[in-house]
Amino acid sequence: MSKPQPQQQPTDPQNEYRWTGKRMLMATSLLQVGLALPGALFMKRAGQEGVGVREMRLYVSKWIAPPPLRVRMPPTSRPVQREPEWETAVLERMLDFNTMDLRRGKGQIQSGGPPKDGIKSLTDPKVQPVGKAADFDADERVVVVTVGERTRAYPIGILNYHEAINDELGDVPVGVFYCPLCDSASVVDRRMDGRTLEFGISGLLANSNVLLHDRQDHALWSQVEMEAISGPYAGRSLTHLHNWQITTFARLKTEHPDATIVSKDTGHDNDYGMNPYGDYTRSQQLMFNQLDHRDDRFLNKARVIGIKYNDIVRAYPIAEMIRATESGDGDGRFEDSLGDATFKATVDPMNRAVRIDALPPGARVIHTFWFAWVAFHPDTQVYLSDGASP
Repeated sequence: MSKPQPQQQPTDPQNEYRWTGKRMLMATSLLQVGLALPGALFMKRAGQEGVGVREMRLYVSKWIAPPPLRVRMPPTSRPVQREPEWETAVLERMLDFNTMDLRRGKGQIQSGGPPKDGIKSLTDPKVQPVGKAADFDADERVVVVTVGERTRAYPIGILNYHEAINDELGDVPVGVFYCPLCDSASVVDRRMDGRTLEFGISGLLANSNVLLHDRQDHALWSQVEMEAISGPYAGRSLTHLHNWQITTFARLKTEHPDATIVSKDTGHDNDYGMNPYGDYTRSQQLMFNQLDHRDDRFLNKARVIGIKYNDIVRAYPIAEMIRATESGDGDGRFEDSLGDATFKATVDPMNRAVRIDALPPGARVIHTFWFAWVAFHPDTQVYLSDGASP
């Protein structure tokens, strides 16, 4: 009579990433201090347990000695010197995520302070009609998104504390992402290959910008790079939406009286009327100075609309967009050619705001500070109203 075989326990993908990661971390540590043979043996043991030795070596070599970054940089751009040692705390935090096909090298990711999901994103938030929202000040900034016939506002006072809102608007699962360190706002369709992703905050940063994670694959996504940087969708982007803007609550009530707004009743004990970042946006200083590149053509916190479309990567300083519309008929309409397509926007000079009206299919768009945009996109083109080169 044959002996019954024990049943194989189902694997939890999250535990699997941590199990694999712990072996990678220990192998890396051994190799870094010169214990090559123990490190190699440990990697072999990990390979016997389901992690390929070749993949382990590639992973370890990537984080110990990444190849030099080769990019063509504008004359006013300069690479930033990094600390010689990789932060162990960051490497340990990476164990919480799916780092398959990770597209950022040693020193290009840092801790923002809170752990994974220490900053709580919101999912299916409570909303209320704009006309009944009495707890917002007239000058409070909001991200206003229109999908089909429905318009909803996402207050930046709430996004300061949560950074990502997973919502559904007009039958579209939308993600509204905001990073207070870059004043960066983007709006996406959360569907990818027939799946609807839900996003949280990783607690990690790249170029002083939030790295999100999806709760389906535990992969990392860069907001300003506008794509996944690890996991099954590494190098791919979600669909970026148009018909959105950053404006004030007063303007929202005037332009969209039938809109809804995310309620301050989020279930979290936060004072949404108090900005935890204080006067950060009014100075040129950064909280996190670890950047891939710097470029002095504009002030760090000059606000830009960044667009990627096919091979075109272009920054539109909002100040230049305002100048371009000053000679028009006063309606603030702005258009620019993106190769064979057109980018359309409406500029509000009084509030120094831009509404994204139309994008060609496949284009990606974000509102952000100049320092963050150029750190991720050092070869960016720059739109100037007089057509000159910056």
